[in-house]
Amino acid sequence: MQNKMKTKTISSLLTTVAMLFVAFTLGLAPATTLASGGSGSGGGGSVKVDSIKVSKCYCNAVAGTGGEMLIKASSSDVTAHLYAYRPDGSYIGEVQNGGGSRYGGTVMPWQPYDPGTVTIISSSGGSITVPTTPFQL
Repeated sequence: MQNKMKTKTISSLLTTVAMLFVAFTLGLAPATTLASGGSGSGGGGSVKVDSIKVSKCYCNAVAGTGGEMLIKASSSDVTAHLYAYRPDGSYIGEVQNGGGSRYGGTVMPWQPYDPGTVTIISSSGGSITVPTTPFQL
């Protein structure tokens, strides 16, 4: 029983370290992950990972023509930076944490196509993958 607990703790710690490494190297190499933020704990202390909520991920790209994208996301860590990626790992841009301007989100650069899903990765270790939807009024 003790061995299982140690193995689980080590596995949880390694996962957390890997997620933090990915968040730290965002500017160097695009990364995509399907895990959402949470928290992990170890025997002597705990390492917390933020959680991310996305309330808008709109894209109006039409097949072959590209389009605009609007993303509204927030992190449980108000100091975290949020970065958006396409499924192929290519970088879309930074998303304002907690809302955005008068559009109620962050207007992203022109998209060559609707990616279908977008992964938001936080500088505090959390991540979430959400589907894109057509613009809604």
